[in-house]
Amino acid sequence: MGVVIRRLLLTGAVVLAATVAVGAGDSDVPVVEAAPESERVTLFSDSVGLGTRGYFDRAFPASYEANVFGTPALFVEQLESKHVRPTLAGARHLIGDHVVIAAGYNYPYWDPARFDRSIDSMIDTLTNAGVKHVYWVTLREVKPEYISASAWRQVQPYYWYFPTVNDHLESALGRHPNLTLVDWAAVADRPGITYDAIHLNGTGAELYSATVADAVRTNATRPVDGSVTKIDVTDTPGVSAVALNLASTNTRTTGYFTAFACGDTPPDVANLNYERGDISSAAAIVPVDDDGNVCVYVDAASNVIVDVFGTFDESTGLTAVAPNRVADSRSGSPQSAGDTLELKVASAGATAVALNVTGIRPTSFGYITVHGCDDEPTTATVNLAAGVISSNLVMVRPDDDGNVCVTTSDTTSHLTVDRFATFTNEASIIPVTPTRLLDSRPNGEPSAGQVHRFDVADTPIVTDETASLDADDVSAVFMNLAVVAPQANGFSTAWPCSDPRPDTANVNFRAGVTVSNFVTVAPDESGEVCVWTSAAAHVVIDVLGAAASGFDGFTPVRKIDTRN
Repeated sequence: MGVVIRRLLLTGAVVLAATVAVGAGDSDVPVVEAAPESERVTLFSDSVGLGTRGYFDRAFPASYEANVFGTPALFVEQLESKHVRPTLAGARHLIGDHVVIAAGYNYPYWDPARFDRSIDSMIDTLTNAGVKHVYWVTLREVKPEYISASAWRQVQPYYWYFPTVNDHLESALGRHPNLTLVDWAAVADRPGITYDAIHLNGTGAELYSATVADAVRTNATRPVDGSVTKIDVTDTPGVSAVALNLASTNTRTTGYFTAFACGDTPPDVANLNYERGDISSAAAIVPVDDDGNVCVYVDAASNVIVDVFGTFDESTGLTAVAPNRVADSRSGSPQSAGDTLELKVASAGATAVALNVTGIRPTSFGYITVHGCDDEPTTATVNLAAGVISSNLVMVRPDDDGNVCVTTSDTTSHLTVDRFATFTNEASIIPVTPTRLLDSRPNGEPSAGQVHRFDVADTPIVTDETASLDADDVSAVFMNLAVVAPQANGFSTAWPCSDPRPDTANVNFRAGVTVSNFVTVAPDESGEVCVWTSAAAHVVIDVLGAAASGFDGFTPVRKIDTRN
């Protein structure tokens, strides 16, 4: 029956005992309760996943029951017929809510449609048997720099189709809403985890098992497709809106978040866009309901993290407008490099508008700049990577007619622009022409844990000829924070320097990928703001404006993390 790893678990404080007749005599036999179905995980695998024996069960919390079944060199349909169906028929108690499939290295490359049929049959069989969550482990896409020369020669006849297998698994996400991919392909780009090209050594088996376990555990609390998560963000009377940061993680597929006042219908806009497997973040200014709540609509299953940075009251001049989409190029042609789109976003005389701008699968690296049409800034609002969806919030001063301009540089990209807030000309929100305050790139190599400090008194909010704020009047600074060419995955946090660094994040980033996010941060009593990165990376800060009376900025507070 292949390999079976079974861990018998004690639930509760004592072992239950019963007297059972055995043959001609009696014997006390301990009866061990099975783990609940929500904590029962079964792995069906070919030879690669079978290499986790001795590691797989230890990757889960002690309350879990973990089982492994399989035989080397099986096609998916053989794995189903030899192991999945017999276990469902004869040992259903070994299968709970979570089933993991690790197969595809044996792939019928001469008949790709057969592979799709076998995926669908496997998932349908498990779903019809009552399994709630199906996970499929993607294949390691073998690269010569991570294996020995002999292993590279050995894998030549078949390594070429591994990316194709992963593409088929990606496509299956759209057909099966209870399917989650465990992205071994992303994790396995490193040396020292296999004894050939794909089969696991001890280090690899431990990493593989931990990757599966993390996917299972986080899926248990992950909001599902089309769900709404309600968050209590403030109990302060008189608050009309909050400045917050949204983050997505453990995403099932491409999707988006929309944040709105609970009780309203989710508007047809997006605050945060994400790809499968992404850790993404985006700032938002969101109205609250009468009880101080904000709701987040989750388009495609994702864990939700929300950090709050400050609150607006009615004196800030924020005009209550329903978020709305003011531009979407996808109905026509994408915007080319150097092109500028002029948009009417407010009535004449508006002090500022908050817009979310999204670049959709550009042809190359580049950036988008949003600015008043009478300004000529030299900064970036959204940093773009080829083929990726990237978005950012911006606080911008329209021209005298209420227009802003959106310019695309160095690439061609579709784009959307959503309006989330407008501030009247009596507002205590003071936008400035985007101005570069800090660029660490000329100062040598960055290091992990580096802290960058700046004083509000040295910013154009105070020093610009048209500035109407003294440093002591600034309750929060609005800025664009870009993390450039990070050397590892990580995050960046901004906070008032005199406070301990909070356990929150403004920007989440992946190694080698430049990413930016709008940041609202309160200066400390000395007027200083600090920015820290968990991994070595350059930092670029552009100041966009500030708030005075009516905005209460504070050390960021985490309000929800559905992973917990």
